[in-house]
Amino acid sequence: MVCTVQLLKNCHSLLKTANRLHVKVPWGYVRGIQVGPKDAPPVLMFHGWLDNCYSFVPLLTMLPKNRRYIALDLPGHGHSSHKPTGCYNLILNAVVDLEHIRRNLNLEKFTFIGHSMSGILGVLYSSTYPEHIDRTVVIDSLFPYVKESSEVVTNLRKASDDFINDGFRCRTYKDMETLATTKSLSTWYVGLDAELCQLIVERNTVPCEGGIKQIYDPKLRYSSLVYLSREQYVEFLKALQKPVLYLEGDKGVTSILPPLKGLYETAKATVPNNLMTSEVIEGPHHFHMSNPSDTAMSISKFIGS
Repeated sequence: MVCTVQLLKNCHSLLKTANRLHVKVPWGYVRGIQVGPKDAPPVLMFHGWLDNCYSFVPLLTMLPKNRRYIALDLPGHGHSSHKPTGCYNLILNAVVDLEHIRRNLNLEKFTFIGHSMSGILGVLYSSTYPEHIDRTVVIDSLFPYVKESSEVVTNLRKASDDFINDGFRCRTYKDMETLATTKSLSTWYVGLDAELCQLIVERNTVPCEGGIKQIYDPKLRYSSLVYLSREQYVEFLKALQKPVLYLEGDKGVTSILPPLKGLYETAKATVPNNLMTSEVIEGPHHFHMSNPSDTAMSISKFIGS
């Protein structure tokens, strides 16, 4: 693995030359960065929950140079517009969002790379719009959070009250270093250096009185009104028509949530025609940031270097 100091130097060099991108969508703009020749085969990259497109910068320093990489902030994350007040954040909405983005970027076909929550998005979109997908890379998330049928009523009540009461507000921190250190110690970031966490933090904060504040949409913190059932998600897996590479961290999501192991094995066995291949990468849930060299090697073999 590349040492963190050198990796960060490479990241900041890449950000100096990356093109800033904004894509018009019905609720405002989706923003991000673009790296590589504009006439090369496109690769769309989407991050996990409460992250932003800068989480892909370490990986972008090591991926093949013969692709057009478009890393975007999901709605309500990073520099992208928030959904209007009263709009609910559902994973199925993200499929519609992605199709808006594809059409406005005028992409006929593309490779999709998604981390965590966006790995699930990749499966849902690839199943729903297979004609626009070349290949899909799923990073450390293969099965969504599901609810049992017996939980749907109580979940709907809680989620509905959360949205109506709208009581969550983003916290203020002394500085980016403090927030990055705090984030590096939290469940989903354990194993990721605070210096790398700061890449995410710097795109997700603005100065304020007393320090900095996070700018993600507070609505993202609320429970979803509706969750897919296991049976529904399995139908999406069965509908996959294009190759899928699943990369799992050896200290990643199934270490954080061990009950997922069985679901993930079910998911792998469900995809038809041997379309899914899987590999284990050394590292935590954000191994694409902490171990971009091994991650890039696996992706390069899959998409073609």
